[in-house]
Amino acid sequence: MKDRTDPSRPDPIAYLTGALDGTARPPGISLPGEGGKFATDGHVQLWSGNTFVCHVLPDSAAHDAIRALQEEVKMSRFARFFTFLPPSSFHMTILGGMSPGFEPRGPRRDAVSAELLGRVEGVSFPPYRQARVADLYCGHSLTMTGTGSDGDAPFRAERDALRVATGINPADYDDHVFHITLAYLIDWLTRPTAEALTAFSAELTERYREALSDVPLGPVEFCNFETMHHFEPLKVLV
Repeated sequence: MKDRTDPSRPDPIAYLTGALDGTARPPGISLPGEGGKFATDGHVQLWSGNTFVCHVLPDSAAHDAIRALQEEVKMSRFARFFTFLPPSSFHMTILGGMSPGFEPRGPRRDAVSAELLGRVEGVSFPPYRQARVADLYCGHSLTMTGTGSDGDAPFRAERDALRVATGINPADYDDHVFHITLAYLIDWLTRPTAEALTAFSAELTERYREALSDVPLGPVEFCNFETMHHFEPLKVLV
């Protein structure tokens, strides 16, 4: 297993230009009606599933700071490359559940949710946890870690407990970097634009570092979702 004390992510230039993926569009983006989380014009699409998440506490100063940071990206020259998520959806995923590409969608989702609810019966975690932002990655995703010297170990322990309880064990389990998504990239960038966005992201990281050094997260919630804009809690694991 990798050392996750200092979260690492793919090279931003390679990611933003599409060199890492070698696909026509960024992950999760498709032509309208062709199964992506978002269409190429940025409109949200049906993409149902379930997941275990912790929402950023909406009445916190950190939530306000994340909203302010997102607004700066929205007002920047890079905004046209993104589709932005509503602040009410700001969350950190602990463990993904069933979603298109992992399990069939539709009625099957509700059956899987019912099964997972049974599997996590009796599983509980602290009602709150503290995190900090390590950086703004590629203008659209906040890399998260813990506030202590053990980095993201507390979050990873919760993730491990959920893996044992649910039996969910994705192939890339050990490579997961905890994050809060602010937007989705909808098109690849040229290298000069990618370099400029990377520099802008680094600038915002430094400017918001203190404000996002202590991000309060709520309880672990098992949620259903129909789109990336809303996550409906089915069970709070406390």
